[in-house]
Amino acid sequence: MRNRKKTKVKLLLEVLSDGQWHLGDELATKVGHRFGDAVDKARDKQNQPIETDRVGVGQKHKYRLLNV
Repeated sequence: MRNRKKTKVKLLLEVLSDGQWHLGDELATKVGHRFGDAVDKARDKQNQPIETDRVGVGQKHKYRLLNV
């Protein structure tokens, strides 16, 4: 039996599944440094409603999965 790695999209959706806001720094740690591609794929190919917002003086981005 092969041990398959989780895709970045799957890791992203696991983190965002709680419906809470998550900063990009957290996603970079848990999903991978280039998590933006996973966000785009989740939105475009899997029709996941991921919301993006900016927070703070440095305009960091935060993300959450909307509960539909």
